[in-house]
Amino acid sequence: MKYISVSQSDQSLSIEKCPKPKLKPEQVLVEVRAFGINRADILQRAGKYPPPVGASPIMGLECSGVIVALGSEVVHWQIGDEVMGLVDGGGYAEFCAMDGGMIWQKPQYLSFEEAAAIPEVFLTAYQALYALSSIQSGHKLLIHAAASSVGQALLQLAEAQGGITTFGTASAGKVLFCRDLGYHHVINYQEEDFQVVVEEITSGQGVDIIIDFVGSDYFVKNINSLAVDGTLILLGVLSGVKVDGFSLWPLLSKRLKIQGSTLRGRSTDYKRQLIADFLEKFSPHLNRSVLKPHIYAIYPWTEIEEAHQVMKSNKNHGKIVVSIP
Repeated sequence: MKYISVSQSDQSLSIEKCPKPKLKPEQVLVEVRAFGINRADILQRAGKYPPPVGASPIMGLECSGVIVALGSEVVHWQIGDEVMGLVDGGGYAEFCAMDGGMIWQKPQYLSFEEAAAIPEVFLTAYQALYALSSIQSGHKLLIHAAASSVGQALLQLAEAQGGITTFGTASAGKVLFCRDLGYHHVINYQEEDFQVVVEEITSGQGVDIIIDFVGSDYFVKNINSLAVDGTLILLGVLSGVKVDGFSLWPLLSKRLKIQGSTLRGRSTDYKRQLIADFLEKFSPHLNRSVLKPHIYAIYPWTEIEEAHQVMKSNKNHGKIVVSIP
């Protein structure tokens, strides 16, 4: 099969050939029609985010396609089923071995490209709001990187929950886009201090949940922006990992919770259950197109380098997807 290879000498990308993956008993072999681009792929390409032990060294955490072979223990899937789902690696290829419990049926109204844009972002968002925190109607939610694909998924899940006041931070060029998405309050982080804005809008009470991908530069302001019994969910550290001069007192006085997490490193059992829980709560919304991906661009996989460059430059507001002809 063909796959996207990373050169060890200069990290350049090219389409090369390798054997098809061998199936474990619980896996299915999927002929990949499309896969999503994630920031984790950029890190893996740079040698900063190696795949979990036993996972495919090929990049790619999510894909969609058609089942062409079944492992010996698979009973709930058939050859020819159109599916979408998570993988620990291997999505950047013509064929991908996928765990039978980490995939689900592709809705007929979705294209393969749209389907490939859903798993990683919506499951990351669901994990943050429901597994790592307990969002409820009446809560106030602050989403950093509001225009990102995960940010948009978080917003949709909050809207589906109902009764959530949403705040989002975005660059000047993405403020109008975020307002059109439906955020109640959009903060231009290049011109405004989000801590000050949150304090003003909430009359000093703060927000109940903050979802952050930035890390050290936002940490103290995040803590100051949380309400009593608030929760900070840390999903990334784009600005760094060290915080100097931080006082622990707000953690005690406001009874705050800080939770960090990634999804890729979780166990197979955890991800199977996460997917099952997500589908139980939100599959009706998916099937009615209430939840849907916002795709920024679709590239043929011959243009994978350009797709990565767009992700690295942070130009996109939405998901970048790659199709395999």
